[in-house]
Amino acid sequence: MTGEATYDVVIIGAGPVGENVADRVVAGGLSAAIVERELVGGECSYWACMPTKALLRSGTALRAARRLGVTGTLDPAAVLRRRDGFASHWKDDSQVAWLKQAGIDLVRGHGRIVAPRTVTVTDEDGRATTLTARHAVVIATGNRVREPRLRGDGARPRRDPPRHRTIRGRTRHHGATGVRRIGTARRPGRRRAPGRRRHRADHGGGR
Repeated sequence: MTGEATYDVVIIGAGPVGENVADRVVAGGLSAAIVERELVGGECSYWACMPTKALLRSGTALRAARRLGVTGTLDPAAVLRRRDGFASHWKDDSQVAWLKQAGIDLVRGHGRIVAPRTVTVTDEDGRATTLTARHAVVIATGNRVREPRLRGDGARPRRDPPRHRTIRGRTRHHGATGVRRIGTARRPGRRRAPGRRRHRADHGGGR
């Protein structure tokens, strides 16, 4: 979409909160557009809740089987393939289809509020669309944390299990996700190095 468009409500961010807001808006008889620069569904669907729980389940199932006398180990490639399936292979086609079915317009790109109830969305090709909201603009982007300069794979998908892993707290991916990532390392042959961490809440730099 390029040019200009007007809706009753414009939502920036297509994570769970943004999707639910948009759904309530259209259910109430109003029009809604949702702006997203990455994947519709947000962090939980692709990098946090869903894939980490899928990884954790494999180890949990193995431990339960061993209590019944079953022997064997996990196949890392199979575990990662299962994770990829839960993350929809990092494609948001099904979530986009749900938006369309619900009557919610999707505008791809980076949204920026430029005036009261006015959002400019710039897509990856640099083309701009101006969205005007009759009633409200909802910011549902989560937040952005301050990143220390450390090497690592972050929350992005790996295709092979690392020999060693350090989990550092990230506001964006929630403490619970970090705990689940530690849990995925708790299997034979994987070493953990528990450490003590001074807690520092840093919620600055919200998008």
